[in-house]
Amino acid sequence: MASAVVVGAGPGIGAAVAARLAREGLAVTVVARSPGTPRDVTERIGRSGGTVRGLIADSTDEKALRAALDTAASADGPVELLV
Repeated sequence: MASAVVVGAGPGIGAAVAARLAREGLAVTVVARSPGTPRDVTERIGRSGGTVRGLIADSTDEKALRAALDTAASADGPVELLV
């Protein structure tokens, strides 16, 4: 299964992109700064049958972002699409 990471997956465009990628069959990891955001987005996508996980990381923190990408790659294989 192909995998994608959506950074800044807030309730608007990021969530919509993540949902579309999940509908297309990608395993999606959503990354957001606020703890509630990934949970809300993953619950919505998960209810529609998509493969999704949520991670918390500040995209301005290089170490945190690299750790999130490593976690996504460990879970779903190489990240093929980064948004």
